[in-house]
Amino acid sequence: MIGIDTNVLVRYIAQDDAAQSARATAFIEKECSMTAPGFVGLVVLAKAGMTLLKQA
Repeated sequence: MIGIDTNVLVRYIAQDDAAQSARATAFIEKECSMTAPGFVGLVVLAKAGMTLLKQA
C-alpha cells in the first residue's frame, strides 16, 4: 500500500501547477495499482478538502 499525502492529492485533483501536477499524475497513475494500491488517510482527505474549498 502506498500512502498519498495531501500535496500529491491536491495537485492531482486541481491540476493547478504544471510541473507539480504532472509529477502527481505520473505518481498516482503509474505507481498505484491493484497490487500496490494508493491509500489516502482521513486526515489527508480532510486537509485536501479544506485546501480545495479555499481555492474555489
